[in-house]
Amino acid sequence: MSLEVYNEEQKEAINFDGKHLLLLAGAGTGKTKTIVGRAAYLIENGTPPEKIQILTFTKRSASEIVERVKAGISGRSAQALNGSTFHSWCNQLITLFPNLFGASSYTVIDADDQLGLMKMACGNAKAVYGKLRIKPQKILDLFSFARNTRTNLTEAIRVLLHKGKDDEETNEEIEELRPILEIVIKEFQKLKIQQKYLDYDDLLLVVGNRLNKDENARRILSNAYDYILVDEMQDTNPLQWFLLAPFENICKLFCVGDDAQSIYSFRGADFKNVHSFTDRVRNSEIKKLNKNYRSTQEILDLSNWLLEQSPIVYNKKLNAHRGPGKKPTIVNVSNQFEEANYIADKILTDFGENGKSFSDFLILSRSQYYTKPLQAVFLQKKIPYETYGGRKFLEAAHIKDVLAVLRVINNPLDQIAWMRYLTFVHGIGEVRASNYLREILSVGPDQINGEFLESIIPGLEGQTIKKYYEAVSENKHNVKAAVKDLYKEMELDLALKYAKDWQEKRKGDFPVLEMLAEHYSTLGEFITEGILDNSVGLGGNHLLEGSKIQTTQHQDHVIISTVHSAKGLEADVCFVLNVSPKTYPSSYSLGNSEEIEEERRVLYVALTRAKNELIITRTTDSLNAYKASTDSPFASNEEESAYFFENLPEELVKQESPLGQFKKPIDATSRNEIDLDFGFDFS
Repeated sequence: MSLEVYNEEQKEAINFDGKHLLLLAGAGTGKTKTIVGRAAYLIENGTPPEKIQILTFTKRSASEIVERVKAGISGRSAQALNGSTFHSWCNQLITLFPNLFGASSYTVIDADDQLGLMKMACGNAKAVYGKLRIKPQKILDLFSFARNTRTNLTEAIRVLLHKGKDDEETNEEIEELRPILEIVIKEFQKLKIQQKYLDYDDLLLVVGNRLNKDENARRILSNAYDYILVDEMQDTNPLQWFLLAPFENICKLFCVGDDAQSIYSFRGADFKNVHSFTDRVRNSEIKKLNKNYRSTQEILDLSNWLLEQSPIVYNKKLNAHRGPGKKPTIVNVSNQFEEANYIADKILTDFGENGKSFSDFLILSRSQYYTKPLQAVFLQKKIPYETYGGRKFLEAAHIKDVLAVLRVINNPLDQIAWMRYLTFVHGIGEVRASNYLREILSVGPDQINGEFLESIIPGLEGQTIKKYYEAVSENKHNVKAAVKDLYKEMELDLALKYAKDWQEKRKGDFPVLEMLAEHYSTLGEFITEGILDNSVGLGGNHLLEGSKIQTTQHQDHVIISTVHSAKGLEADVCFVLNVSPKTYPSSYSLGNSEEIEEERRVLYVALTRAKNELIITRTTDSLNAYKASTDSPFASNEEESAYFFENLPEELVKQESPLGQFKKPIDATSRNEIDLDFGFDFS
């Protein structure tokens, strides 16, 4: 591997010979390239690739890093290198060390199944649950938040249900709720253990608990790993840190992150895992990457200024390797349709006259809901686009129908899968399915087979159930064949159930499911890995996302994304929508300094996606309302600092409106006395 392609900062990190390193890598500074370089350097200098673990937040990122390392090293010396998400890695450890973790026979359940099980728990605890006015999904959210933030139930209730309030009335309400929620959550956990289920959080806890409590476990893993390389360290939450902390004494940590891009606190991420790294990890050092290869200096000047206004000291100033370019533009619009038409016209002009592709444009918004008028205008003007988000491939109903059969053969105690399997067959309702399920669970798992199922389920329904079961059981050790044969048996019934959109939307998913199955050696691995992360498809394409809107079959399209989904994205021209008062920061965050600072980091991430042209929109109505409120004698200090661009230096941007050059309205030079009369006479 040649180090000539790396700058001096990157080389220092790649060649680091200390114990633990935190690499603070600003936006666009080549952090992925540096992780790839570090892994290649370690392998070429004698570290066995199987003793290096790369951890990322998406399967796609992990695959990209591993493939780039393999491509850069001659021969097959890097073939055993492993890259995973945190959850996938924990699942691999549970499978590799079945005796150590004791959970290899458990099935991982997805969000829908967790909700179904929580509803069951609420039903079992109905004597107390009836006193709650909280939906099962909210109880799941509380449970997960408490675990991921490593906080107690009282604080989880305070944050999620009472927006952090701490007063006598709130405390009394929490004390009423807490014991009831405790009963329901314990019932939920009991059901999971009885049916041998693990949810996503359980995977991290099973491994983290064992490593933190058991010296023998740490010794065993110290023989398995020499280095752990962690990407996007700023997005780790306290539960993930609980998992990583024991590795301080097991192997060497190489963690890459950017505290200025920590934007996921709503799911428990704690930027202090980066900010306080050297305090938490003994024998650790910090190095920085500050040379940006993505954006021009004018875009970075605005981004740097935004961070400099923060009370948090980031000690970060990005410098553009590419040099100067265009100033960012702020476009002041009257409403969303004016904004949408401006963007559409700009894209069409650049596409038609300036030789740009549609894929050169990225549009970022706080929410997909806000982009609905924009999408309507794009459809009207025939601009191809994609949006990301929503249900993933393996969460689609028709796919889950097929997976249910695989799941019961993998785990015969999986009651949720049995109910879906049985009720899929025409003629079997929930009552009959529940009765059959009682009979199925009354025998040992080794007695369950196709013949047995046909013996307890009479008629055509029993024959169908048997056919489905045997299609999988006869191919139990060939996952692709199991999926292929099962689909062949289920195809007609699936087509009838989903007749409305079978040909257009659903049928084409099953060849993809077969291709996906080919990469797994066991049913359990396929089910678990698929559930954990299936948002991207084979070869890194966005193949498996279920809800993206495709307006064209061509690859050339504009991407419309939320800011929280934008990490890793970049584009020649980037539009950041509605950077207005009460949006940046959100009005909901006012009064909470930590939330305001996270909002600042959200905007920073958005601004740093642009390569050559950054266009920011905001509404004149919001500006006028904000100006009126801050000029009021009753304005609070909160309101005075409630807009990130309030004191933006004019030289950092240019401003315009869709109708021409934007000019601030000129007021009278001196203040007049108010002229207010009754507006009528009293005659």
